[in-house]
Amino acid sequence: MKFKNLLLAFFVFFIFNACSDDKKVEDSNATINASLSQGEKLNFELKFLNGELLNIKAEAGKLEFRTNNKATLFVFFTTWCAPCLAEIPELNKMQEKYKDKFNIIGILLEDKEQNELDEFLAKYPINYQIANGENNYLFARAVGGINGIPTMFLYTKKGELFNQYLGVIAPEMLDIEISKAVF
Repeated sequence: MKFKNLLLAFFVFFIFNACSDDKKVEDSNATINASLSQGEKLNFELKFLNGELLNIKAEAGKLEFRTNNKATLFVFFTTWCAPCLAEIPELNKMQEKYKDKFNIIGILLEDKEQNELDEFLAKYPINYQIANGENNYLFARAVGGINGIPTMFLYTKKGELFNQYLGVIAPEMLDIEISKAVF
């Protein structure tokens, strides 16, 4: 009984908490927490681990990107964030469940070499695309800044922002939101 209560308390802690981005104190945090100035335009590419690119255009708080007629969930995360790691299995399930109508794109907010990423992915298998590189920080800026991780932005298949989330989201709630965004 005590074990169940402890496990429940641990789970609730992760549900209602997000990692702060104060673990890495460097100049890039200024970019992560900044948003676009009025009239500012950005045009850049996110580079995925498999070498594919996704072009992003950002202007006045709106994003344009290729959706392939699928809803898209952008997940900002780091490899050291416990809530980020805890949600990977559920995100993998969502990607598999909605694969014909939905994409998840992980946006890594730390600088990692390929060998470090290979080790991370061996320990935490991920079945969705992961973007790595300095343009991830531009993307964080384009969405208005990231105040904690994990942070997620759900877009419809038409590329319209459906909702945004800070912290770990209950899988049932995320499932309901995705089911609405794919139609």
